[in-house]
Amino acid sequence: MKLKKYLPRVLIGLSVLLVLTVVVTTVMAKPDDNIICNGVFINTIDVGGMTEREAEAAVDQYIKDLREKKVQILVDKHKVDTTFGELGYECDVKDSIKEALSLGKTGNFIKRYKEIKDLKNEKKVLPLEVTVDENEVKKFVEEKCTQFDIKAKNANLKRENGQFIVTDGKVGRKVIVDETVEKIRTELGSTKIDLKDGITIEAIVREDEPKHTSENVALCKDVLGTFSTTYASSSASRANNLANGARLLNGSVVWPGETFSTGEALNPITIENGYSMAGAYQSGQVVDSIGGGVCQVATTFYNALLKAELEIVERANHSMIVGYVEPAMDAAIAGTYKDLKFKNNTDAPVYIEATTQGRTITFTVYGHETRDTVNRKVEYVSEVLQVINPTGEKITKDPTLPNTYRKVTQSAHKGYKAKLWKVVYENGIEVSREQVNYSSYAAEPAYVTVGTRDEEKEKEKQKKEEEEKKKKEEEEKEKEEKEKEEENQKEENKDSEEEESKKPEKTPTPTPTKTPNKPEDSDEKNSEE
Repeated sequence: MKLKKYLPRVLIGLSVLLVLTVVVTTVMAKPDDNIICNGVFINTIDVGGMTEREAEAAVDQYIKDLREKKVQILVDKHKVDTTFGELGYECDVKDSIKEALSLGKTGNFIKRYKEIKDLKNEKKVLPLEVTVDENEVKKFVEEKCTQFDIKAKNANLKRENGQFIVTDGKVGRKVIVDETVEKIRTELGSTKIDLKDGITIEAIVREDEPKHTSENVALCKDVLGTFSTTYASSSASRANNLANGARLLNGSVVWPGETFSTGEALNPITIENGYSMAGAYQSGQVVDSIGGGVCQVATTFYNALLKAELEIVERANHSMIVGYVEPAMDAAIAGTYKDLKFKNNTDAPVYIEATTQGRTITFTVYGHETRDTVNRKVEYVSEVLQVINPTGEKITKDPTLPNTYRKVTQSAHKGYKAKLWKVVYENGIEVSREQVNYSSYAAEPAYVTVGTRDEEKEKEKQKKEEEEKKKKEEEEKEKEEKEKEEENQKEENKDSEEEESKKPEKTPTPTPTKTPNKPEDSDEKNSEE
């Protein structure tokens, strides 16, 4: 009876002892510290039974092979190939191998037993710590994948025969670069991919909607503002410049939120771009310059924009007053320091129409009219604050002209200080008055050219020079005659000497004895001895 009573306890004790024996035996029989336990994998590599060095070699070869594996990116129907290595794929091997070696070898005997037993029942897969160079991936996506982007085409409009023609836009397609880069990096870093034949990844592609639709473009149909100036007295060259400026601005479309530069549209101011030489302001004078008169184009455009009540971003007045608009209503264009810019602050595109006809230039601004055109009226008023009279003259002395010469090459210009006001009326009653700009124009004196040459002195000087010249000529002539006479004398002497040398030599004749008592004057020609 006692045996039956204690038998269960004995059996339990024996079982516990058996288990402990197995555990102790298993733990005591642990493998070499330098050998990785069986059942351990690093990624897909079975490193069980390998030494640390063998495992490193196996994993390094795996990574080397992996870096040469193909990565294929699908962009809709297009395929772009690269490799893991080209995308900056790298792995940290040491930590994974260190962890593999530690399995079943560290901790208390129960932990070691459990790890060893688990390895017999199920393999242990350790991941590699992967890094993918984000810059390399982004460079690849931007250079290779976005080449298949199809840009959205905005709706557009043009004006023909007084009617607007709207061209429909088209939906495009584009690769979303940042999202595609992140997807590639995530896929390459995954341990659950089959690397036998590389990997295929689909790029993130979305439709690219046009920014400006035909519905929005069609809103541009109303006249927002129009303005004209004349140039009846202008030269043919200046008239050409106005017509050329109108041609360059005509048909411009400015989208909502965009800023338009008149200077950029008119440039370059060159002969090749259709301009001619004509008068323009420069340093207080009117001088011939390429594109002279283009400021009247800008001025006419400026007033049309004011009437359209579009936002003026930049405007500059002339250095001197102009005659085709009131003070403070002008706009100058000069190099890069004077421009006329406006912003389309409406909900629809703005269309610019510019024409020249009969020595009149006209700008008309079209858009979407949202103002009260029945009860509301806007006008712009020029207020002259001060008139400055020019003083003195700017004299240019010309020594080549006689002192009696005097010519006004440029008449004097008065200076002005002025303001431009925007006055709004509703039902005929003024409801607001707002300053648009303040303009200052310099006063310039008349430019006069005078001669400085004294004619009497010039005549005396000329007479003296002529007398000296005549005297010199006479002296030269006298000298020449004297030299000629001396030369002739020399020739005569030379001829005489030559003649004398040609005569025969004479025999001396004896002197006859004088006969006594013979007269001295008797003729003895025929006498002979």
